[in-house]
Amino acid sequence: MSNPSPAHTIASWSCRIIHVPTHSRLDTSYGVAEAVRPHVMVTLTTGDGVTGYGEASPLPMFTGETAESIQLQLQQLLLPALEKCHSLDIDDNLARLDERLPGNHAAKAAVDIALHDLAGKLLGQPVYRLLGGLRRHAGFPVTRAIGIGAIQDVIDQALKWTAMGFKTLKIKVGLKPQEDIARVRALRDAVPADVSIRIDANQGYDVPDAIRVLSALADIVQYCEQPIAAWNLRGLRQIRAATGVRILVDESVHTPRDLLAVIEAQAADLVAIKLIKCGGLRGGRLIGDLAGLAGMHCVVVSPFETHVGAAAGVHLALSLPESPFAHELSIFNVEARNQQTVAQIPTARDVVLPPLVPGLGAQLEEATSPA
Repeated sequence: MSNPSPAHTIASWSCRIIHVPTHSRLDTSYGVAEAVRPHVMVTLTTGDGVTGYGEASPLPMFTGETAESIQLQLQQLLLPALEKCHSLDIDDNLARLDERLPGNHAAKAAVDIALHDLAGKLLGQPVYRLLGGLRRHAGFPVTRAIGIGAIQDVIDQALKWTAMGFKTLKIKVGLKPQEDIARVRALRDAVPADVSIRIDANQGYDVPDAIRVLSALADIVQYCEQPIAAWNLRGLRQIRAATGVRILVDESVHTPRDLLAVIEAQAADLVAIKLIKCGGLRGGRLIGDLAGLAGMHCVVVSPFETHVGAAAGVHLALSLPESPFAHELSIFNVEARNQQTVAQIPTARDVVLPPLVPGLGAQLEEATSPA
């Protein structure tokens, strides 16, 4: 067995936390949104100086991981396992992480993204070429999300986004069923008829409340995301049968095994892919492929990421089949004055177009600064 070329081995790594102000307030059934969010940024550098970038934007209520715990596991266990490994052996490198530490999918996602970015740069190809190739040649549309709030505030935000060309809006619900019904109906009356509305309860309802809300909104919403507790697959099936409204599972699915359980329970019509839940792009493609075999659509979601994490979601979405459902990627949420990252991801109104540059097309701002 020959030794890998020193030029292609992982010679060094780094891991640090950056703090970035959120683009806009997004209150949910979990509580009030943070004004400033932590992001764990990872770099992997080869012997000849090529660097790949990765990110984990923690959601503790989803994975149980915080920025501090992610950084600790990366520095002490995960990143040291990759030293002197061949940078193109992505699956083998990810298996090393699983041998070192179970779970911790957000931490592993940061490494997975960096490995794919690095491989794309070494091969001179965009990351979507490493995920099976480009499927969405014309790009794909994305949504804008609006948090729980007063009716007029929600309408004002919605009209701003629709005036900019966005054709799908995601509205957070899940606290007060009757107010949710009134707010979504008022929004439907306020926005153009060609704008689709989807709602997300973040597990906020019980089964009776979910049936009541979705029955009242069945003629309005594109689908409802995670109306009840993640574990209650029987309840999700009951809601689907009682209301006829499509159900998207988010908190219920972290791994392909989770999706198998959802499919067997006939609990949902769609699945959300968040890279921090499934361990990165490799896990995301596995979920996407399994969903496709079951006749389910996928929505790639990155609500809070910087350019790096959002770009990873873009490449995954570009590698998935055509879908009538817009993806939910934070690439439009980036404000240059607040960011410590940069990207070369082309957009046109509400559509994200395929990047042509090698790798992710996104990196830390400092990497673009002259020495």
